[in-house]
Amino acid sequence: MDYAKISKDTIGHLYAGYKSFGASPLAADLKALIELRVSQINGCAYCCNLHRNEAVKLGVNQDKIESLSEFTASSLFSDAEKEALQWAEFLTKLDGNTKVESTELAKYFGEREIDDITICISLMNTWQ
Repeated sequence: MDYAKISKDTIGHLYAGYKSFGASPLAADLKALIELRVSQINGCAYCCNLHRNEAVKLGVNQDKIESLSEFTASSLFSDAEKEALQWAEFLTKLDGNTKVESTELAKYFGEREIDDITICISLMNTWQ
C-alpha cells in the first residue's frame, strides 16, 4: 500500500513534523540514538540501518551504537541519555512489562526537549 499516494495530506503533515526537528534544541546524536533504539524494538531492519548510519555520521562511537540495546548497563551512556532511552522503550513496547516508576527527564531536559523526545518516539513508532 502506498500511503504517500493514498493519504498524501496526512503523510505530508508527518513529514513536516519530522522536518521540524531541525529547529529542536534536542541534540542530534541523542535523536539518532532514540530513533535507532525505537527501530530496534520495532524490528525494522531498514530503519535500523538508516539510523545507525545517521548516528555514525554524527560521530557517535561505534561501541556505543553496538551496546544500545543494553544501554542501562553501559557506562558509555550518560544518565540523560539513559533516561531518554528508557522513555523511548516505555512508549514503544507498550507490553505492560516495561516499567517506568517515574521519569527524571525534567532533571536533564527542558520542556521543549521533553516534548521533542516524546514526539520523536511517537513519529518513529508511526513510521514503523
